[in-house]
Amino acid sequence: MKAKTIGYYKNVQNVGDVNAAVDLKVGMGVVLNRAARTANLPASEEEAKACFRIVSNINDKPEMRNFEETLTVKAGEKVRADDLTTVANLEMEFASYEISTDYAGISVGDKLVFGTDGLLAKSTDVTGYKVYFEVTKKTAYMGKGVLVVVRVQ
Repeated sequence: MKAKTIGYYKNVQNVGDVNAAVDLKVGMGVVLNRAARTANLPASEEEAKACFRIVSNINDKPEMRNFEETLTVKAGEKVRADDLTTVANLEMEFASYEISTDYAGISVGDKLVFGTDGLLAKSTDVTGYKVYFEVTKKTAYMGKGVLVVVRVQ
């Protein structure tokens, strides 16, 4: 996952003092439990519809030696969870491995939503979803990717 504009970085609000309850990856949708200071995957379809936070990065550690380590947030590690409602109508790019729907089945104009696995999935009906992503272009990001616009309802 990457933001496409400097406006994303200037506007996004985030929470950085919560710990991953389970292993997470950058680009996953998460639900925060502020009292327990944890970031969890949505536990139900209702939580997935209400999900508006995304794992944007982890604390850099000098012992990181390969790319995979920059994508994974292990259970117990700090998570920075961006609030997508603060970047409505801005562009983002996702890699195909951040989407559970087969890449070949995604087209310009499709809508992607968070699932209970934290990954994005194609949906024909976005009714009730707080945040969804509108595909505007297929790209070569990380081999196969999509350019999307963040939509907030």
